[in-house]
Amino acid sequence: MQLSDERHRAPQGYGLLETYSDTSHPQQKWPILIPFGSGADLPPLPSELLPGFAGPFSQELAIETETPSGLAVSLTLAACSLAAARRFRVEVKHSYFEPLNLWILVALPPGNRKSAVQAATAKPLTEWQSERAAAMSVDITRLTSEAKSIQALVNQKRTEMVKEKDRDRQMDLIDEITKLEASMPEIPRPPLLWTSDATPERLGTLLGDNEERMAWLSSEGGVFDMLAGRYSGGIPNLDLLLKAHSGDAERVERGTRPPVDLQHPLLTIGISPQPSLLEGLAAKPGFRGRGLLGRFLYLLPESPLGYRSLDTLPMSESTRAAYDRGIRDMLDTYPADEENFRVMYTLRLSREARAEWLAFAHHIERQFRPGGSLELVTDWGGKAPGAAARIAGVLHCIQYVGRTDVLEISLDTMQSALEIMAVFMRHSIHAMGVMGNDKQIAAAQVVLQWLLRNQHRKITQRDMFNALRGRFPKMDQLTPALEILSERGYIRIQEQERHGAGRPPSPLIIVRPDLWEDHP
Repeated sequence: MQLSDERHRAPQGYGLLETYSDTSHPQQKWPILIPFGSGADLPPLPSELLPGFAGPFSQELAIETETPSGLAVSLTLAACSLAAARRFRVEVKHSYFEPLNLWILVALPPGNRKSAVQAATAKPLTEWQSERAAAMSVDITRLTSEAKSIQALVNQKRTEMVKEKDRDRQMDLIDEITKLEASMPEIPRPPLLWTSDATPERLGTLLGDNEERMAWLSSEGGVFDMLAGRYSGGIPNLDLLLKAHSGDAERVERGTRPPVDLQHPLLTIGISPQPSLLEGLAAKPGFRGRGLLGRFLYLLPESPLGYRSLDTLPMSESTRAAYDRGIRDMLDTYPADEENFRVMYTLRLSREARAEWLAFAHHIERQFRPGGSLELVTDWGGKAPGAAARIAGVLHCIQYVGRTDVLEISLDTMQSALEIMAVFMRHSIHAMGVMGNDKQIAAAQVVLQWLLRNQHRKITQRDMFNALRGRFPKMDQLTPALEILSERGYIRIQEQERHGAGRPPSPLIIVRPDLWEDHP
C-alpha cells in the first residue's frame, strides 16, 4: 500500500483504534471504550499473518489443541523472537536501532491447554540445546578432568609452599602455582536458551553464560512474582528486566561471587498466565511507574471452553518438521563477527516499509491527544512504534530463515507487522485497564450498571451520591469509581460554571451516548 501523505493517513488495519464521535454534539469526541469483562469483543490474531514455516505451524497447532489462534501465534512469535534476537537487529532510521526480542503476555483461564501450546512452540529450542550439550559432553568431560588435575597440583604446591621455610623456594612455588592457574582450561557450558523460573541473580548469570540472550517462557506468570520481590524480601527488582528489554548495559551483583557485567543483554518473554493475574498489577510498586507493564504486548483471547469438539486432527508431520527446521536454522545462523558475538546483522527498512512505519508512528502520536485511544496508556503507546519494528524484524527472519544476505525489510513484511500490532494494541489497551485496583473496578461496574438501569444520560455527581449513599457512604468512596469510568470512556465528568454565591455546583456526569444502543 503506497501512502500519499504519510503524516495524516493511518496504516491499513488501524481503523480499529479510531475514537467515537458524539453525533449529537459533533465537536465532542469520545475515546475508545475500554470495556470491563473478558474482552470477548476483541479481535483475533490470525495465523495467516505469520510468514514461512511459522504460519502453518501456529494454525495447525491451534486446531490440534483447540485453543485460540492468538495463543499459538503469540507463543510461536516469542520462540522465533528469541532465535532472531541472537543475531539480528533492525535499524528503523539513522542511528535508531531496535533489538528483536519481544515481551508477549497471553491471558487465558486454566484448562485451555496453555502448557501444551507452550511446550510445542518451545520443543525445537529445548531439543537444540540438548543436542548441543550432548555434542559438547566429551570436551566438557575431558576439560573438567584436566582442570581437576591442575587444581590438585595447585593444592599440592600450595601446601608445600606454606610449609617451606626457604624464602626463595617459596617464591619459586608461587610462580609455579601462578603458571598452573593460568593454564587452567575454561570449561564450556552447554547453551541454555530459556528458563521458566529464576532469581534476578540467577537470570543475570544465565544471560552472562549464554551470549547475553535468554528467554523466559512459561504458561504461568512467575516472572511477576520474581519482579515483585519473591527472592528479595518483597523488594521489587526491576533493573535487570528493564535493561534486558532494550539491551542496555547492567552489572548484576551476586553476593560473595564476582559480579556479572552485561554489555547488551536481551530477554525475550512469552508467558500465558491466568487473566486474574492482570488485576492489581499496576498497583505493584514500580510496575507501571517505571514502564515495566508498558513493554508487554498483551493478548486476551476468548476462551473456547465449553465449545470444543474434543476430536481434532493432529498436526501434519511435514508442518511440525518445517517449524523444527526453521527454528534450528535461525539458531544456527553464524554471528556477523565470529570473534565477537555482540556484532549483529543489521536489518534495514525499504523506503516503502519505512514510510508505512512512519505513518503508524504518526498515528500513535495522535492517539496521545486528549480523547485519543492512547491518552491514558502513554507508557504502552510510547513503546508501540519500536515494538512494530521489532515484529517486522522477526517476521523478516522467519521469511528469510538462515539467510544473512537479504537484510532489507519489505513493505509486505511491515504491513503484516502493523496488522499484528493492530490486534495487540486493542488487546493491550483493554489489558492496561484491567490492571487497576480490582475493588475499585468492581465499584465502577456497580455505578455503571446503576446508570444504565436507571437510564441516566446526565446526572450531577451530588444527585448520584445521594442515590447511592447506601453503597458509597462517603463521596471520596464514589469518586474513584467515577474516575475509572471516565478513564475507560464510559462517562465524561464535566465541571459546571458557578453563578453567584453559595455552594459550587456539582460536576455533571455525562454517559457515553452509544451505550444506549445496547440499553435503549
